[in-house]
Amino acid sequence: MIVLEVAFLAIFWTWVACAILFLRNTLMPRLPLTMTPESFGMAAETIRFPATDRLELEGWNIPGQPAQPWIILCHGLGSNRSDLLEIAAGLHRAGFNLFLFDFRGHGGSRGRTTSFGLTEQRDVEGALAALGQRGEIPAAPYGIYGISMGGSVALMVAAQDERLGAIAVDSPYTNLNSSISRHVHLMYPWLPRVPFDWMIAATYRMRFGLWPQQLSPEASAAQLGPRPLLLIQGGADPRMPPEEATRLFEQSSNPKELWVIPHAGHLEGYTMDPAAYVKRLVIFFESHLKRTR
Repeated sequence: MIVLEVAFLAIFWTWVACAILFLRNTLMPRLPLTMTPESFGMAAETIRFPATDRLELEGWNIPGQPAQPWIILCHGLGSNRSDLLEIAAGLHRAGFNLFLFDFRGHGGSRGRTTSFGLTEQRDVEGALAALGQRGEIPAAPYGIYGISMGGSVALMVAAQDERLGAIAVDSPYTNLNSSISRHVHLMYPWLPRVPFDWMIAATYRMRFGLWPQQLSPEASAAQLGPRPLLLIQGGADPRMPPEEATRLFEQSSNPKELWVIPHAGHLEGYTMDPAAYVKRLVIFFESHLKRTR
């Protein structure tokens, strides 16, 4: 009996430790906006709009050429919309109209907790609704570009919403369960995968109401066709390994492009050759999004 009690207490307190370890990482430090569109010569309107679950978000409308399509830009975990301004400036020089926003719990948006892609889908849906409610913006298919978690969210929303007519993503995770496991063990390599992976997954289920393996951008990518996908991947990325990008690409519907950038780590593709990176995005969106007038 004593042995069972000791075993139960050991399992219980191990689970509590796992829950604390995981839940503290759902509370991201809120980094300030370090730059503005005006820093890059772009006129912008700061707007506040609701996610589809009514949480208030903040973003920028950056108009380009009226006849050009609109592109929504989605930042990664732990950053904010200002991190995408250099890439946004390149797209803006090509004439595109841009919509940048902060995910919940990031930048100027409300909220405190991140779910690594579940509730953040409500944020992209809110951005689409905000664009659709503005009379000066044509109700035409939009482009979407996302990095890391933002890319994963873009894929999952695009699978359900055909208003997104062309999808470009850089280093998305393929499945949240495998991504959480990989990141936990990159941060804590001494932590054994059994039973900690299961305990962390169960904690996610109790906190957000869904098993993390149910969040699958890989499955979503298979539902995009005939809308095009551009998948960008660093060839030396330990956080989102190239082999996972290859699997996501193989599961994706056509038309699709995979651009693996040799020697690039996580989200380093742009910094290795900014001009080539922006050119690839511009060609992709110009090829697949029609002008509105």
